[in-house]
Amino acid sequence: MAAAEYRDAELVSRTLAGDRDAFSRIVARYQILICSLAYSRIGRLGQSEDVAQETFITAWTHLRSLREPAKLRGWLCGIVHNRIQKRVAREELEPAHDAVPLDDVE
Repeated sequence: MAAAEYRDAELVSRTLAGDRDAFSRIVARYQILICSLAYSRIGRLGQSEDVAQETFITAWTHLRSLREPAKLRGWLCGIVHNRIQKRVAREELEPAHDAVPLDDVE
């Protein structure tokens, strides 16, 4: 099976077995989604990238708690949602009504 064809559950299993490259593949697979979710709520590229990084750090440290590895995508989305909520509450951010489109960000 080619590396790009690994399913989420297999990548989770490999990561838990100590394969750091498998976690890198998880990050590569979901980085755009996680960053996009964060940006859609926060509206600031730098902060949304920080939230995405925090999401993957949280996932790395808590991966053993994932009960259904096939549902990795939903689990990551839940983590990013929680990280966004904490960031918004901590920094008293307003919703991103006037966010700059990503295409316009240098």
